[in-house]
Amino acid sequence: MIVIPAIDVKGGKCVQLVGGKPGTEKVEIEDVMAVARKWEADGAEIIHIIDLDAALGTGNNERLIEMLAASLSAPVQVGGGVRTEERIRRLFKIGAERVIIGTRAIKDRGFVEKVSNDYPDSIVVAIDAIEEEVLIEGWQTGSGRDMLAVVKDLEQLPIWGFLYTNVAVEGRLEGIEPKPIQTLIRSTEKPVMVSGGITTMTDLEMLYELDAHSAVVGMAIYTGKIDFRKAVGEFK
Repeated sequence: MIVIPAIDVKGGKCVQLVGGKPGTEKVEIEDVMAVARKWEADGAEIIHIIDLDAALGTGNNERLIEMLAASLSAPVQVGGGVRTEERIRRLFKIGAERVIIGTRAIKDRGFVEKVSNDYPDSIVVAIDAIEEEVLIEGWQTGSGRDMLAVVKDLEQLPIWGFLYTNVAVEGRLEGIEPKPIQTLIRSTEKPVMVSGGITTMTDLEMLYELDAHSAVVGMAIYTGKIDFRKAVGEFK
C-alpha cells in the first residue's frame, strides 16, 4: 500500500479543511512548495494535489500546480474542479501523472468514456460520499447516486481507478469507517485509493488489511498524528 501526502490548495496556500467546508481551516501554510518538497524528501512516491478554489468555483491555482509539477521529482496527481476536456489536457500538459475528476464523472458517463480513452489508465474517478450517496460540486451537493452503482458503471472504462473519500469523517481526526471502504474495494477490480478520517498508524494498518491500493493522508500528517516518513517506510 502506498501512503500519499495530500496538498489541498486554496488561495495559493496549503490548507486542511474539516469536511471540506470553507472557513474550517485547521492548517494554513503559505509556502506550498516547501510543503511539497518536505513530503518528497520524506519518501512520497506520488503527491496528491487538490485545487479547492477550482472545486468550489472561486478561482484556480493552476500556475502554482504547474510550478509544483515542474519542480518536484515525485509525480503528482491533480484534482479539484476538473470538469472540461480542456482542463484535463492542460493538467497533463503541465505535468500531472494522473488527473482526478469528480462532479463531471458522476453526472456525465460519456465524458468519462471520452477522456479515459484519450488518456488510458491516467484518469481517477473521485467517489466522495456520505453513507452511500456520492456528493458533487466540491462536496456541497448530493448527487442522488449510490456509490456502488457509480463504481459498477464506470469500472468498465479504461480509467486508472477510484479515489474514495468518506466526507463524513474527512479532516476530523476521529478515525476511518472500515465498512464502506471494504464494501467498495470488494465491489471492483480497479485500484482504490482511500482518504477521509485517516488519523493513526492503526488506521493505515486497517486499510492495508482491507487491500486498499493507497491511502491519501492529510490532516494527520500536518498535525503530527502520523509521522509521514515512518508511515512510508512501514507500508513500502
